[in-house]
Amino acid sequence: MMKRSLPGLLLLCLFTATPAGAQQMPASCQAELDSLGEARLKVINRINGFSKKRPTAQQACAAFGELVASEAKMLKWMQDNQDWCRLPEALIANFKEGSQQAVKARGQACTAAKRQAAGGGGAGGPRGPVPGGGVRLPQGAL
Repeated sequence: MMKRSLPGLLLLCLFTATPAGAQQMPASCQAELDSLGEARLKVINRINGFSKKRPTAQQACAAFGELVASEAKMLKWMQDNQDWCRLPEALIANFKEGSQQAVKARGQACTAAKRQAAGGGGAGGPRGPVPGGGVRLPQGAL
């Protein structure tokens, strides 16, 4: 039995749901799409690992930047090869819409990284406590 990757399974499901007589994707297309999907999946797995080991804002920004770049490359390939590879328009539209979530997450992570670098990372940032930033003074007799 041939092992299929996540993108391949997704496309297989879409093609089996098409009307009778529709042709399958050429093997070369499947191989290229699988390769792009595997590269994307590696980045996604690394990001999913952030739940176990919290990254710095810089690391998160870089990881989401890689994801956005990977998805942009995959989307461009899908658009460029749509006719030859018989990719449904809905697949490309859904992928494009879903990749906007990565763009949004990258924006948030990179904004946090810029704030951290500028010293606005909160009360305990590199410049020390911010006045009124939640620092508690000792109470009682000194």
